[in-house]
Amino acid sequence: MRGKPPSFLCQFIRGRGMRHKFISTTLLLSLIMFTATMRFSYAIEWSPDMRLTWDTSFDFHPSIVQTSDGRIWVVWHSYKTGNYKIFCRTYNESLVHPWSPDIQLTEDPNVNFLPSIMEATDGKLWVIWSTNRTGNYEIFYKTSSDNGRTWSSDKQLTNDTSEDMFPSIIQLSTGEIWVVWDSDRPDYLQTDLYYKTTSDNGTSWSPAMPLTNNTNYDDWDPSIAQMQDSKIWIVWVRNDDLFYKIYNGSSWLPEKPLTNNSYNDLHPSIIQLSTGDIWVVWDSDRPDYLQTDLYYKTSSDNGTSWSPTTSLTTDMGNDLMPSILQTMDGTIWLAWMSSRLDNFDIYYRVDSVPYQHDVAVFSVTHNPDTTVIYRGANVTIEIVAQNQGTKSESIRVYFFLNSIQIDSQGPIHISAGQLKPRTFTWNTTGFAYGNYIIKGHVGPVVGEVDMPDNTYINGVVTLTLPGDVNGDGIVNAFDLRELGKAYGSTPSTPNWNPEADINSDGAINIFDIDIMSSNWGQSW
Repeated sequence: MRGKPPSFLCQFIRGRGMRHKFISTTLLLSLIMFTATMRFSYAIEWSPDMRLTWDTSFDFHPSIVQTSDGRIWVVWHSYKTGNYKIFCRTYNESLVHPWSPDIQLTEDPNVNFLPSIMEATDGKLWVIWSTNRTGNYEIFYKTSSDNGRTWSSDKQLTNDTSEDMFPSIIQLSTGEIWVVWDSDRPDYLQTDLYYKTTSDNGTSWSPAMPLTNNTNYDDWDPSIAQMQDSKIWIVWVRNDDLFYKIYNGSSWLPEKPLTNNSYNDLHPSIIQLSTGDIWVVWDSDRPDYLQTDLYYKTSSDNGTSWSPTTSLTTDMGNDLMPSILQTMDGTIWLAWMSSRLDNFDIYYRVDSVPYQHDVAVFSVTHNPDTTVIYRGANVTIEIVAQNQGTKSESIRVYFFLNSIQIDSQGPIHISAGQLKPRTFTWNTTGFAYGNYIIKGHVGPVVGEVDMPDNTYINGVVTLTLPGDVNGDGIVNAFDLRELGKAYGSTPSTPNWNPEADINSDGAINIFDIDIMSSNWGQSW
């Protein structure tokens, strides 16, 4: 054994041997009475801990998400009906009373618990959980295509004689949906991680694929996230420590330990913030095994190094099963279950950091990418805006020639850390011959202090006569000499000269000479 055995509560929530004692555990839980003494020691400022549920029964295992309409959703399982069912509440900050009443999502009379929630890119809400309605624990899910007003019937994802629990769901940037969970298949001797995927919104699913195969310990309670570099991370519990592994797009990298101590580190939740920092939060009975609190680690270099373990809660109750979220405006939300006042209820807090407002133009490019532009051509200008701050912003993107605004687009929503390209077309017909400075500009936004990078200068281009290859304002023998050097070339050949491709067809040939001839001797 590693250290002092965990409390009966942690044994229930983590232990595979306690699976069939789920209902009887409720009788033991009713004996817990704690008084809260709340203190905060955290690198950023948090709001006070706020109680979300006030049931006389028990509420467990929250999962939190923000949907595209701005609402916050929290799902959990509760014993308020006399058996465990899935409930949810939504938060709409525009309302006088922002939290909705409790909404029951499952009607099945059996155990329905351990939910996970996400919103897909098509706006569909997915809630997935574990239930014993088939005689053993399987993974089920349901969806809503109208912001939670109506829901599909419950759909079965797994079908095995084993016990499938603790599902976690995400949608990748490719649109594929992944579900990872733990199971004691194929032989009931140990618990490992498995996952399924669907690329057609659940019409068909892949077979269950194993993620771990450790014959010495149970692997269970996974949390899955996709990072900004598109890699997929899974963090889970093994032997009361946390481990993680990464999928790089073609293969799974070797697993790595995140914690290694004599305490019980359980129930991880992982996200990547808009700043790029990876956060893992979990519950642990450190430092003295007397109670369970929330802890976290962060990495700013994609897991090469990690911060020290830092506590998030220190009250006298048991704080368990955290779920972490960063909203579109950059706010961090943390939800968990706690026994600090009486029975277990759902609590949450939000960070109240003074945010930085900073937008910039990341790059400006033009196509054709030449220093000489022939009048009459359409030039494509791409301006990439960047949010360098820590809050989402609403901006306009401007296209300038010299000091003259040619066009703008917006308002454009851009999340913290995000790059957003915008494309403009410069129809050069009617513009005077001469030199032009191509510029992109964004903002400023309210509260911004770093404004020099709000403008980006691409460089100077010369708008001239078709055939003026060297851009000196006259079509003559010097231009013919430059065209001759590049004659017969294409972009893949060494003597290619894009300025000599007068008609922009990707080849320097007789058609370019014909255009030059028609303007021979002309100047501006």
